[in-house]
Amino acid sequence: MRIGWVTMGDHLPDPVTGRLLTQGERYRMLVDAAVHAEQAGFHSASVGEHHFCSYIISSPPVLLAAMAERTSTLRLGTAVALGANNDPVRAAEQYATLDLLSEGRVDLVLGRGNLYEHTFDAFGQNAADSVAMYRENVALVVDALTNEQVSWTPEFRAPFDNYTTQPRPAQAKLPVWIGGGSSMDSVEFAAEMGLPLMLPGIFGRPSLFTPLGDRYRELWEHYGHPADKLRIGAIAHTYVGRTSQEARAKFEPRMKVYFDWLIDLIALSTPNMPEGFIGPYNHDVFTTKGPTVCGSPEEVIDRMEQWREAIGLTDYLFMCDQGGQTPEDLFDTLALAGETVLPHFS
Repeated sequence: MRIGWVTMGDHLPDPVTGRLLTQGERYRMLVDAAVHAEQAGFHSASVGEHHFCSYIISSPPVLLAAMAERTSTLRLGTAVALGANNDPVRAAEQYATLDLLSEGRVDLVLGRGNLYEHTFDAFGQNAADSVAMYRENVALVVDALTNEQVSWTPEFRAPFDNYTTQPRPAQAKLPVWIGGGSSMDSVEFAAEMGLPLMLPGIFGRPSLFTPLGDRYRELWEHYGHPADKLRIGAIAHTYVGRTSQEARAKFEPRMKVYFDWLIDLIALSTPNMPEGFIGPYNHDVFTTKGPTVCGSPEEVIDRMEQWREAIGLTDYLFMCDQGGQTPEDLFDTLALAGETVLPHFS
């Protein structure tokens, strides 16, 4: 199982120290963290795209380009870039540029972004069109990154008649993932397209995603895709300390702040959010029955194995810097994971 590090870039005050980093300090922290992740042996560093809130990563290719200049082996990904909101031609150009600068280290995960309806409103788009927009845009991105001559007459943008997007990516086939799992629709679309699947494990316990993984594998075989190309990943809140007590003391207060803020954000942005999809943070419940993996190295390995077995994961992304965590604490837990957790899965 490949292990990556992922950040959504929330910009919140640290409840332990009371300090709020400047936005510049937060961005520098993330670039430095990519260096530490590579040194620790992580497979990848990924960033999530959001707009108009305290998730402050709005331009993933720019941030990832900075990480590319400081690293040499680390895969660079999005978790996720907004497939429905962004122009697909510009996305193909931007991530091909990043692929060249990183010498072929990019994985592009495209999500629909349907949890945050305010983004559609601010961009002058209709959230009710998100499924059709997303499917159309993903298909065009894949086409533009794969083929030099592309002609489309799409519904949601101007016609694209026999153009070649430039530059061309370094990878002959830049991996494009489907980021989804709040509905079966995205899973079925990923299998139909023959694209890898990234699940939002931060929103639920592993068993919640078992039917999605099973359906994806069933359809992957149905469509005749090569078995050795199947990949299923998940993002999970994950923190490792030297002891259970140390991990909880450092992670729990920050997760509480983060989830309180996140619940408010989703409630404001998505009035029709399904009841029970996400709730107030309770550390004991979340670490035993929910989406949080936190504890000693042995406990973290055991919980990660539960994730792998429940869904059939090939890729697992650590999300461990939320809620105002300090740079020093982030770098320390990345190094500790590299020493104690990653070797188990290599």
